[in-house]
Amino acid sequence: MRTKLFFAFILIILLALISNIVFEKLIMKDFEVFVKGTKEDHIYWVLASVEGSYKNGTWNHETLHETLHWGLMLGFESYIEDDSGSRILSSTDVVFSMDSYMLNRMHSFLRLPSGKGSFIWYPLYVEGSEIGKLYLRPLERIGPIPLKEEIFRKRGREFLVISFLIAGAGALFLSVLFTVFLSTPVRRLTFAAEKIARGEFTFEKPDMHRKYKDEIDRLTETFAYMAEALKRENLLRKHLTSNIAHELRTPLTIIKGNLEAVEDGVISDPNEVIKNISSEVDRMISLVEGIEDVTRAEASFFKKGDIDEVDLGEFARSVAGGMRKLIEEKGLFLETDGPSIIVKTYPDKLHIILNNLLTNSFKYTGSGGITINWDKKKHDHADGFFISVEDTGKGIEPENISKIFERFYKDEESSGKGLGLAIVKELVEVMGGTVEVESIPDMGAKFTVVF
Repeated sequence: MRTKLFFAFILIILLALISNIVFEKLIMKDFEVFVKGTKEDHIYWVLASVEGSYKNGTWNHETLHETLHWGLMLGFESYIEDDSGSRILSSTDVVFSMDSYMLNRMHSFLRLPSGKGSFIWYPLYVEGSEIGKLYLRPLERIGPIPLKEEIFRKRGREFLVISFLIAGAGALFLSVLFTVFLSTPVRRLTFAAEKIARGEFTFEKPDMHRKYKDEIDRLTETFAYMAEALKRENLLRKHLTSNIAHELRTPLTIIKGNLEAVEDGVISDPNEVIKNISSEVDRMISLVEGIEDVTRAEASFFKKGDIDEVDLGEFARSVAGGMRKLIEEKGLFLETDGPSIIVKTYPDKLHIILNNLLTNSFKYTGSGGITINWDKKKHDHADGFFISVEDTGKGIEPENISKIFERFYKDEESSGKGLGLAIVKELVEVMGGTVEVESIPDMGAKFTVVF
């Protein structure tokens, strides 16, 4: 990528060089056209003045003298011939008739009396009839005028060279800058991808506190999420393998033991064996259902989803409404309390979290009821929100609080699979939040998730 970027900027520099050369040629050409046009205007002015000095078939020598004088000042050596080819007057005659002051002034910017190159003749007309010819050739200019023209040409070339150097140096600097700043995060992502390919799922996301994030920032965030999802998936695979092996070993051992007991004649009642085997099969079916629950929950881990704005009050009441009938049929109350606030969150994940907390409270509450609270809260020096589910159930022993979020953990009285709270904790962590637990045995428990 760095090589491609570098060559792209080199191409830009070459294009800038070509454009500067073309621009220089066009500018110089326009300047030469301007100089040539000015010279032609002067020639036509001299022609018109000479033709104006011919009246009633005769030449006005005083007017001709003045005209050729002005022609000299405009930079032309000239002479006039009539229609018979006889020379009437020349600029050399005018020079020799000048006073010394005027001649010195003319010598300061023109090399007199002769010009350079060949004469070019122009026909003279009055009322449609040719009256003679005007011969012109340029005088060699000296002094400031040609110097200024040359300075203009030189400055023009210098300006184009300097502008190219500035543009080229700027493009070269930007090429290095972009190469470093664009390729560095890409190389970091490439290195991280190679680590993931080797089975190392750690990725340290750089701090990005910019308000407006570019494509590289969004790519880095997405890659970090993917790395975390792969890490969780790898841990899930290991945990599931371990848990399944552990959970299946006991019922399979019991089933095998019962079958061996029948074979050995230790148990003579087949109904008892069938009952034991059926119980263990039900246990394995429950385990498989638990794995399905984990799979559905993990799908939400790996699917990042979109952050959406929701009314937290409406959201909480909606989730609670789905379980209200079941809770009230058990003789419990269900209360919701909190303001109407708009929050940004992942609605699908938050729905699973709140539903699992309600289900957990429902299982362990025999009397009284469940209360759901929510509100805004300062969290890690930033504006956040919380949702709490509080029940009046059996509570949790202090030594068991650290275990309740482990997968497949359940107490002796539980008929569940031991996955609900584990899924809550993992989803909350994926969303960047925390879970807080308060409990007094035989008086109830309160679970609070803070984002």
